[in-house]
Amino acid sequence: MLKADFEKYSLALIQDDKIIFSSDRHGLKPLMDCLENYSQVKEKLTLHDKVIGLAAAKLIVYSGIISCVHTPLASKPAKKFLEEYGIKLYAKKIVANILKKDKSSICPGEIIALNTVEPDSFCKQIMAMLSSL
Repeated sequence: MLKADFEKYSLALIQDDKIIFSSDRHGLKPLMDCLENYSQVKEKLTLHDKVIGLAAAKLIVYSGIISCVHTPLASKPAKKFLEEYGIKLYAKKIVANILKKDKSSICPGEIIALNTVEPDSFCKQIMAMLSSL
C-alpha cells in the first residue's frame, strides 16, 4: 500500500496504489477540486489528506467516491461522521475540533459543518466561503 508523503503534498487521491491527483495547497479548496474532478469514477478511492475536519468529512461522504481516508489529524466530529457512513478513517491524532492556524478559534469550515445538517445548504455555504477567500 502506498504511504502518505505529506512532505510532497497536503492531499493525494489514490487509485490502485497510484496517485491520480495531488496538491500542495491547504484548506478545503484542493479537496473540493479533487472530488469534483473525479466525481464520475466508479470504483472507490483512497484519500490522503493532511487535516480532516467535519467539513472535509462531509465533502468526502457527499462525493460518494472515497472508501478510506488516511490523515495525521482529524476532528472527533469528522471521525464520527465518516464512521456513520462506513468510510474507514486512519488518523494518527484525533482532536475535539479543527482550529484556525493561529489556534484562536474553530476554523470556519468546521463551524459551517457543525451548524448545517442539509447537504445542499452545507455545500452552498462552503462554496460561498471558499469563493470569498
